[in-house]
Amino acid sequence: MLYQMLAIVIWSSSFVAAKYAYEMLDAALMVQARFVIAALIVLPTCRRHLGKIPKNQWKNLIFLSFINYVLVLMLQFMGVKYTSAASATTIVGLEPILMVLLGHFFFGDKAKWWDWLCGTIAFMGVGLLVWGGHGEGGSVDLFGCVLVLLAGLFFCAAYRPTQKLIAEIGAPAYTSVSLVLAAILCVPFSLGLAENLSVNWQAKGVFSLLYLGVGCSWFAYWLWNKGMSGAQANVSGLLIALEPVFGVILAMLLLGERLSLVSGVGMVLIIGATLSMAILHQRGTKSASEK
Repeated sequence: MLYQMLAIVIWSSSFVAAKYAYEMLDAALMVQARFVIAALIVLPTCRRHLGKIPKNQWKNLIFLSFINYVLVLMLQFMGVKYTSAASATTIVGLEPILMVLLGHFFFGDKAKWWDWLCGTIAFMGVGLLVWGGHGEGGSVDLFGCVLVLLAGLFFCAAYRPTQKLIAEIGAPAYTSVSLVLAAILCVPFSLGLAENLSVNWQAKGVFSLLYLGVGCSWFAYWLWNKGMSGAQANVSGLLIALEPVFGVILAMLLLGERLSLVSGVGMVLIIGATLSMAILHQRGTKSASEK
């Protein structure tokens, strides 16, 4: 759990770093560049594990690498291009609820009554977040928020299959090989989705890109995948409730983002609902273990 909490703290700053990187290059190219940086770091480890991965696992490995990295990150960072970093990281805060609800409908993990209540409150918060930030001068964009939300759905849907694959081939093998695969699989999408292929080189953008590639793409995923082997899916999903707390604070402090009162209430509802659900699940697990 500690590994995954550290990963979440790092990821909470990724949208802020992305806003700086966008001043230098297009969002789609930024995603490609961070994958290339991460792939270069893990390449030696990847070469050691290539021959050890069973042939029957390669199909799943390629598919999950595409979902977890290319699809999720492309949707997220294309979304952040249109909306504020604070609103995007708040939408990411819905992932614990999405994890529980997907587990209920598709993986046999029955949701509790409080999951439905917290989920309803959180989605009401999303409505207020978008409504309050819409209009002239608004920093919250519906299209951008929808893209980030879709990324969360794909991330949560792939969590359990990814956890199973990591248990079979090991976290070091999955992390290194999947990042190299992501750098390759992302090429046609980054070129096809990029609106501008030019790069406006600047120190701030380069630093942000290196931070995204080394910290957010390699180190944070290494921490997350390492922690997955010993964590329950719902518990790991609930940890993500902490991400918007850090992300919103960083967006306001570093980017100077400001939100309307209505959007602020929406953020409080989303973060409060996910944190409440996390606490209730922890208490429920503790009570069950004491019986």
